[in-house]
Amino acid sequence: MTDFDTALNRRIRVVRERVSVSQEAAATALAVSQPTYSRIEDGTRPLKGAELIQLADAFGVRVGAITGLAQIGQQTRFAARTDGTEADMAALRDHLYAYFELDSYLESQGLATL
Repeated sequence: MTDFDTALNRRIRVVRERVSVSQEAAATALAVSQPTYSRIEDGTRPLKGAELIQLADAFGVRVGAITGLAQIGQQTRFAARTDGTEADMAALRDHLYAYFELDSYLESQGLATL
């Protein structure tokens, strides 16, 4: 068996349990069987494509809550610029946060980012 990213796999399980989502519901969100999903959590099957984002959506959390890269939110406070209205700033910061989070995760996995 191959051990892909045990820290990530453990965090997936911890977050799933914290938000009270069953393995069956998580498997449904990924369109995989429950045994296949269980292999993701035990580290014998890697996440593919956008599955990390799908899990975050299913759990109702940001990708950073799963990857452990939540500190990226602090960076977006300074990267977001708008016409100065607070509502626009909050929306833009939220979008930037999601992009930075995904970019950081992809980089940590050795995947090319744009």
